[in-house]
Amino acid sequence: MDMDVTSYLKVYNNFLDSDQCKQTVKELEEHSHQFQQHQYYTEQLGYHNLNGNKELDISYMNTSTRPYIMQRLWDAYNQYIVKDLDFPWYNAWVGFSSVRFNRYNTDSIMTNHCDHIHSLFDGQKKGVPCVSALAILNDDYTGGELVFWNDQVIKVKTGDMIMFPSNFLYPHKVNPVTSGTRYSCVSWCY
Repeated sequence: MDMDVTSYLKVYNNFLDSDQCKQTVKELEEHSHQFQQHQYYTEQLGYHNLNGNKELDISYMNTSTRPYIMQRLWDAYNQYIVKDLDFPWYNAWVGFSSVRFNRYNTDSIMTNHCDHIHSLFDGQKKGVPCVSALAILNDDYTGGELVFWNDQVIKVKTGDMIMFPSNFLYPHKVNPVTSGTRYSCVSWCY
């Protein structure tokens, strides 16, 4: 199979039910105090903030829609790894992380990065993140574009699921939100 790195980035349109997305956003807004500012981890600095108060907010809130989202994440990982990539030899993945919710208020961003997530592993879980899953929960905001490789904007709308390898070949960022609030959720397969 001769593929370039862009062919491993998949967008599944309408993968999450729009009513489930609306309910999730409603609950996230009702419990907005459960969000905290996102931080990055490096061996040299530990957990730290790269952008002051411009970095997005995150939460592991237990919404009523969490079971639905977790099931759809499982479905997405199976679709991506087992069916779409068609790698019958790849059977090393053992699980995936609990869903994390992301909130981007006006002017919030996510710095260009790759998904080598250290916080997944607490000593009981062991592995390396191999696939990232990102789901879009709303699209009633402006700005906040998802950008890969510094110049490839991925057009997304409510319910879309984006899947890609969690390694250094997939640097991505979220541009500043210019109005409204952008909600998404993420998980990592290991």
